[in-house]
Amino acid sequence: MTYETLNFDDPLLAALPELEQALYDRATEVDTQRMSLDVEMDLLRKAGLLLACAPPTYGGQGLGCNSDRHSVLTAFAVLRALGRASLSVARLYEGHMNAVKLVVLYASDAQKTQLLARLAEGQLWGVWGADGATPLSGSLISDTPTGPRRYMLHGQKAFASGLGLLDQAIVTFNKGPDGVALALVNVSEPKRQDKAAWRASGMKATWSGVYDFEGVQIDASVLIGKPGDYIKEPYFEGGIWRYCAAQHGAVEQIVRLWRARLEQRGRAEDPIQLSRLARARARLIAVYAMLRDACLQVETFVATKPSTGNFGLEDDRRNAVEMALLAREMTEEMAVVVMDDAKKSLGVEAHLPQSDLERIFRDLSLYLRQAGPDGKLLNAGRLYLAQSEERTRLW
Repeated sequence: MTYETLNFDDPLLAALPELEQALYDRATEVDTQRMSLDVEMDLLRKAGLLLACAPPTYGGQGLGCNSDRHSVLTAFAVLRALGRASLSVARLYEGHMNAVKLVVLYASDAQKTQLLARLAEGQLWGVWGADGATPLSGSLISDTPTGPRRYMLHGQKAFASGLGLLDQAIVTFNKGPDGVALALVNVSEPKRQDKAAWRASGMKATWSGVYDFEGVQIDASVLIGKPGDYIKEPYFEGGIWRYCAAQHGAVEQIVRLWRARLEQRGRAEDPIQLSRLARARARLIAVYAMLRDACLQVETFVATKPSTGNFGLEDDRRNAVEMALLAREMTEEMAVVVMDDAKKSLGVEAHLPQSDLERIFRDLSLYLRQAGPDGKLLNAGRLYLAQSEERTRLW
């Protein structure tokens, strides 16, 4: 993979290789010792990556929210680098990038001024959409002319990545007749965090347990956008390119380690091994190109631009989402095949506990199942049928 289109005079990119190595050097120990990622998150802060997600107007570089090609491709490169280093770190950073983007897309100007300033203080954000045993809802408890509307929250969020690390999380909650709303809320209260609920074999360091919101009160100033904004396209399904980029980085790291092991053993020139490595490299490059195109289509989409040529904005929107969904499918297929070939080549070594490869296999195998892959493939098929034959032609 190359960075040929990026400007490495940018201090953020210039520091990326050193950061990647520092994160990678800790990843296996963090996994085996069930450690927190507080050191890793501090490294991201010091590298400027948390603030970098904010638009330049608010002191950042617009990673994940600016629509210019350089910002989009820089975000793509950062997510892949973090995926090579540690999928758990990449997962938390992808959630932070997503949360900042939702604020940029849907918050009022006054909210942006207030909320995005917190990124300069080093805050880490996330997005929690999955409900716990009791789906999260909010009931109106105060609506007076002299004070703000206040809501009482009821229920839990599950798969709440970053327990004990996140300062704020954007959560979805049922707002009654209005539908599903978004709120950016404080999630740092230890007594509400159930880390023990996270018992998965992979992605252990994300501590994606349960957070209990029962009785939490929020006012209207933390509500982001209008009900229904969360699932607007091309940013909802289309945004899956972010975690696919992290997964691609992990596969790239698998191929690097696999090649190094074969070279160390003097087996790299074996015809069978050469064939396997060549196929893995071909798959990496093909999916890289597809993901790169998908992220550009999604992130450079501007709803206010005039339609061009024979196709309108809705055609562009559907096509961007379809590309992201198809790229997710191809990322998964590539990852599964490459992991299988690497395990065949390396034998028992690929399964030894406390090894870097075994950790990456576990983490990636779990991460690939996020979130509802069968449903996403069905959506891609529907989007294909919804477009004209002319629009789907590969010119």
